[in-house]
Amino acid sequence: MFGSRDKPPAEGEPEGLRGFAVDKTFFTSLKGLLLEAELVFGLLLVTVLAYDAFKIYRAEMVPGLSR
Repeated sequence: MFGSRDKPPAEGEPEGLRGFAVDKTFFTSLKGLLLEAELVFGLLLVTVLAYDAFKIYRAEMVPGLSR
C-alpha cells in the first residue's frame, strides 16, 4: 500500500526532511567518487580563474601597481 516515499514518517522524524537523506553507498561507488573529484577540481578551477581575473583587473585599472 505504501511505497518507501509514501510511508508515514517515523516517530520524531520531521516530515519535510525525508527526501534529503544521504545515501552513503552512493559516495563510495565509482560514480560518487568521480562526482566528488569533479567537485574538488571545479572549486580549485573557480578559485584560480577568480584570482587570475582579479590580477588582470588590477593590472588594467592601475598599471603602476602590477607586480
